[in-house]
Amino acid sequence: MFRVLGPLEITVGERPAQPPGPRQRELLALLLLRANQVVSIGTIVRLAWGERPPPTARRQAQNCVGRLRRLMTDVGLSPRTIVTTPGGYLLKVADDQLDMLAFLALADEGRALAGAGHVWKASRRYRSALALWRGPAFQGIELGPLAGEVERLDERRLAVLEDCLDLELRLGKHAAVADELSVLVTQHPLRQRMWGQMVLALFRCGREDEALIALERARARFEPGERLLAIEAAILRGEAGVPERPGRLPADLPDFTGREDETAALAALLSREAGAVVSGEAGIGKTALAVHVAHRVNGRYPDGQLYASLRGSGPAEVLSGFLRRLGVPGHAVPDTLEERAELYRNKLAGRRALIVLDDVADAAQARPLLPEAPRCAVLITSRSGLDELTGGSRLPGLGGMSAGSVLPGLGGLADEAFRPEPGGMAEGAFRSGLGDVTAGPPGPGPLPSWIASTGMSGFWARRSRLSAPRAGLSLVRLTPLDSGPAMTLLAKIAGAGRVAAEAAAARDLVRHCGGSPLAVRVAAARLAAEPRLPVSWLAERLSIPPGDHQSGGVAAVGWPVAEVLRLGCAGLPEGAQRLLRLAALVEAPDFAPWVCAALLDADLAEAEELAERLVEAQLLERTSPARYRLHEVVRAFASELAEGQVAGPSGQVSGAVSGPAASGPAASGPAASGPAASGPAASGPAASGPSASGLAASGLAVSGERAEALGRLLDGWLVLADQANGLRFGGGSGPPEGRWTPHGVAVGDPADWFESERPGLVSAVRQAAAEGRTEHCCRLAVALARFLEGAGHLDDLAECLRLALAANPQSEAGHTWAL
Repeated sequence: MFRVLGPLEITVGERPAQPPGPRQRELLALLLLRANQVVSIGTIVRLAWGERPPPTARRQAQNCVGRLRRLMTDVGLSPRTIVTTPGGYLLKVADDQLDMLAFLALADEGRALAGAGHVWKASRRYRSALALWRGPAFQGIELGPLAGEVERLDERRLAVLEDCLDLELRLGKHAAVADELSVLVTQHPLRQRMWGQMVLALFRCGREDEALIALERARARFEPGERLLAIEAAILRGEAGVPERPGRLPADLPDFTGREDETAALAALLSREAGAVVSGEAGIGKTALAVHVAHRVNGRYPDGQLYASLRGSGPAEVLSGFLRRLGVPGHAVPDTLEERAELYRNKLAGRRALIVLDDVADAAQARPLLPEAPRCAVLITSRSGLDELTGGSRLPGLGGMSAGSVLPGLGGLADEAFRPEPGGMAEGAFRSGLGDVTAGPPGPGPLPSWIASTGMSGFWARRSRLSAPRAGLSLVRLTPLDSGPAMTLLAKIAGAGRVAAEAAAARDLVRHCGGSPLAVRVAAARLAAEPRLPVSWLAERLSIPPGDHQSGGVAAVGWPVAEVLRLGCAGLPEGAQRLLRLAALVEAPDFAPWVCAALLDADLAEAEELAERLVEAQLLERTSPARYRLHEVVRAFASELAEGQVAGPSGQVSGAVSGPAASGPAASGPAASGPAASGPAASGPAASGPSASGLAASGLAVSGERAEALGRLLDGWLVLADQANGLRFGGGSGPPEGRWTPHGVAVGDPADWFESERPGLVSAVRQAAAEGRTEHCCRLAVALARFLEGAGHLDDLAECLRLALAANPQSEAGHTWAL
């Protein structure tokens, strides 16, 4: 290994070596600086003797090269490392043999990953690149006319460092970045970008005074540029806090595949400010399709996109969030559902907005969220067809959808809306919930032929009979993914060459996945993680019929998805498997990396590494650079993993998962070295049975592991909530001794932190109450109360206080809380 990012070194194994003389060190440095390029004799002579070399200079240069070759031999390298060419000499070295080349390769990888939106991975690549530096490049070597190249290499290091710090600011690592930059700006006092990064980091840590002092220190050294002035202005306006968490729309899948007809039809529908419901079974790709279409048409909705997942949330809670996004202060959000719905529709009047409602349980949950504004569109996903809103209408003539007429969807809905019995909607609510159809078809131009031909045009002719503005929603019923798109998706993730080489087995694999995009993704990720694992092995494992073990893991998520998820786990290290089963404890809609650290009782870097393994295995979703989400299907599977009830392919009920054993076809692949890898015995690739190193058989008592992880998670919420309150209101004595603390995590701006983490905090109060953890429930409720009251989240405030009071802390000696 040649090392030039610092003092020049040669190491072979543990044996260091140095060229004995300064001229040999300079020659080796020159050859390494121009690695894999021809360096002419003339360049060597000029470097050694300048413009007036002695007559014997060429001979001396050749002798010096000879001595370098002998040194290579002495330390165990090939003398052919230095090659003689007609024009001079060339030092042949691979990227992993020269730290300079390794640095440049890692930096390029980091830039590519950042450009593709993989912020966490990009930051890790950058950190790996920067870790190769031990000091200034070629430290102690005089390279004369080539010094400019060395300076450019040092400059590249600083640019990579600044890029890395930008990414880490996006990941919310403000405290660590602030501490690092406080040293860097003293070492590089004229780098304005670093000063700007430090100012932002300090401000986002809640250290506003220090941020302003840093700005004054910067002014004393140079005239601030446009970037630094913009940061200063944002701080003075109070707008430089933690950036709003992405979530107006979740990120589109970069490898979204198939559903071309459905995508085109929905995009056409939404482009005309209409609405639709996407329905289908769990794991069929409803959310992925809805988000993909929403991204495709969002340019047509300049007044914004409102997205909400309704799993575990009621319409009143979602309306409260929507109203805030529409500019309504928290204290001005009305108390009742009806008043919120009315204000919501008033706020949308005259706007052109797209509303995406994900995972709707029933029509009652969706009705208050339907926009009245004729220029707004709504897209709903639901396991149910929501016939009350769609009238059972389906878009016709599309692959994967049932044929049928596009109906206005008002048949029984009008009677339901106006009937006086409890549960019927008031006439005003019905009017506001169904939109304006009195003005004719939405959008310019004629109706699409596929609508007009099904009788929709007759609806407009009958509109005079309607007593209120309303509109129906069309239904897209997703069926399993066809073989062609499923094969394409498999090839995108596992590799086209891999799939083509075993095309028949790949077709069997996607067939056994039952057309579930989630199952195909997880199976493909397992193949991608283990390049030597045959496609046929995975296909054969999935071909084993479920038999009599429909309970124990399969009931929750269905066959074959449960089996694919089980096999997907098999290629993971035990730590990642443990994180998966514990992640089912998290009831928040999404969560930050520190939550993984709490579940595992690990440091943040280790927890992030394991979370990324789950992301790569398609078992965890990254919703933003600093947030994760567990798919509900995976959550159900993980819950049963935690209970040790997932059945193996031959019917055994066990927490174990299996994969290729050391004697199997992938013995040298990544899974073979993992502590939890197990699977087919030497007798054949389809052998099955529980593994002693599997999830539930890991030697941990599942109930005890779960209880301890939940305790750390609730501790973490409480510590951070107390930290945020201390920053916002002052005072506070800190958490009691012995409470688990998320080290290296700062809340940043406390108001922003409370707002972004509110769903998780309220869920933590609920969970603490349900688990009988009285102290956590009451302390969290109190920690949240001032924020919830001040921000106008009165529903959440009432719920938290009710739960805390129900926990009856007064009965516990020594516990006093003001509720």
